[in-house]
Amino acid sequence: MFIAYVGLILLCGCHGYPSGAPESACDNMTPIHGAPPQTTSSPYVITMSSSHLTTENNLTITISSKDGQTTFKGFLLEVFTNLSSPIRFTGGEFKVPDNAKRRCIGGATHTDHNPKLLCILSWNPTNRFKGIVKFRATVVQSLKIIWKNIESESVRVDYLPPSTVPTTDITTMPISSSTQMEETTTPVPFSSTKGMPFDYPHCRKGFGCFKPCLGKKCDAVVQWRRQGKFVDFSIISRLKNQIDRWIAIGISPTGKMSKTSVVMCILYNNEVRVLEGINEGYSFSVLPNTSLGLINITTSVIGQILKCSFSRKINVTGDFGNVYSLMKKYYIILGNGPVTVGTPKRHEKIPVVSAEKVDFLLNQTVGFGEQSMLLYKLHGSLMIFAWIFLSSIGIITARYYKSESGDMMLGGVKVWFAIHRTVMSLVFIITTAAFVIIFIQVGTLLQETDCSSYLRYHPGLGIAVMALTVVNPTIALFRCNLGHKYRHVFYYFHMFIGTSAQILAAITIYFGVNLEKSNTPVGTSNVVIAYIVTYIIIEVILESEKYFSDMKDEPERQHLLQSSGKENHSAKQRSQANGFKLSILMIHFLCMSMYCLILIYLVITAPLKQNVK
Repeated sequence: MFIAYVGLILLCGCHGYPSGAPESACDNMTPIHGAPPQTTSSPYVITMSSSHLTTENNLTITISSKDGQTTFKGFLLEVFTNLSSPIRFTGGEFKVPDNAKRRCIGGATHTDHNPKLLCILSWNPTNRFKGIVKFRATVVQSLKIIWKNIESESVRVDYLPPSTVPTTDITTMPISSSTQMEETTTPVPFSSTKGMPFDYPHCRKGFGCFKPCLGKKCDAVVQWRRQGKFVDFSIISRLKNQIDRWIAIGISPTGKMSKTSVVMCILYNNEVRVLEGINEGYSFSVLPNTSLGLINITTSVIGQILKCSFSRKINVTGDFGNVYSLMKKYYIILGNGPVTVGTPKRHEKIPVVSAEKVDFLLNQTVGFGEQSMLLYKLHGSLMIFAWIFLSSIGIITARYYKSESGDMMLGGVKVWFAIHRTVMSLVFIITTAAFVIIFIQVGTLLQETDCSSYLRYHPGLGIAVMALTVVNPTIALFRCNLGHKYRHVFYYFHMFIGTSAQILAAITIYFGVNLEKSNTPVGTSNVVIAYIVTYIIIEVILESEKYFSDMKDEPERQHLLQSSGKENHSAKQRSQANGFKLSILMIHFLCMSMYCLILIYLVITAPLKQNVK
């Protein structure tokens, strides 16, 4: 058994290292996974905060995917001198996040095999060094998918050890860091010094300002002022909890997340870093040059106030359309969220959008986009009216009240059919309008999947409801005539689609009122649940009444042929039954009206926006 076991290991020749690359891999940087490295172009890239490293700043290195969405499980990163025959440089040291560790004398590797979107490290020589280096990585996407020899651009290094330059006692003054060198990202130690000023961010005179709140106590503001060929920006945010967070400013031509140019400040492991990127859809993707067009980057944390400042070129050259010219007007988007193991995660609150496009060359003050929520409110109100009130009336009437109107006609058809057709036509029109409104507002049919279950499934459910809303009346246009042998097929199919649409609409509305964007009170979902329960109870009552009535129909028909007295008695019973059903219909109408009005009121009166936290 032991021999077979050893033979199996030798045959497979495969070793996985979930806690990082072993020392044996330092020389050739090749994992022993039993599979050769990929020969296609790597989906991963190494980006740096600067092309020039000096004593005054650390160098930030980011390993990430080109599309911002492809994850990786492991990596080995080493430094090489930029010679015709590169030599591994061991005279440097990485500062690593929690999911990485130092390895290979001057290199770094992962410490777990969890999927990662990016890994941010910082590096500097341990001794005096002047020269040019490159960073080289092996990235493991999965056990059998490996990319080797991923290289960064060259970095010029002019470095003196800290002992040869002036130092400052960081325990006696607030810590901040700055650099006048172009395209530089500088980590800054976190400062929690007592006695520092504690205040809410506010707009300063002489600056343009985006104020995403209604009162004086904003949790964040964005300021800007033109300086020659640059615009100076400051993002100031109040941290309620001194934990790892990110805050970012985006400039968008549409006011939506997609195609937004982003500058992100990341507070992690007591340091602040600045990254520049672009939102591809709803995912943030770091640019190859993480600070393209940015200079004078200054970051600080004093007390509970995080401040990121930078100067941005008005016209940035060398980009690929991802960094917009500030000669034009754009919407400002301000968002924030948590940072986990050095990786920015999805925002917890809805990013706040300016009420109008901003001219960054002028010092103007703008508020947040209240009107942007009006379309969401209109969409929700229309769907509630269509499906909780109109559809409920139309379905119940057609299913249980055909016989109540007798031979009464309206518009050339029986009354029940006139009611059903009119109400369900309104459902079709209103649902279509609500669908178009939300598509115009959001600009896409489906949301990203890295989010809450409510947001993940609500759009898909809404599309399904819209599809069924179109299919059912289309089928009705081609229905068989009364008496046709396949008429019953149409009836059951029509009923199945209508019932399915009603059920999906109720679930969609429940998800909708739980969306963060709706901002409705916590108890709103209970109103939807009460509606669903009430509707089911009424359906059960009417279905039971129909069942027992059908059981009596045949004996009663036989009795009608025998005596007129019994006919009068049977007519009296039917009259009593009709009165009972009409009472249920009235209760149903009142309940559906009440639930509809309450939900629409809660949606319309919900606060338009929450402040950035």
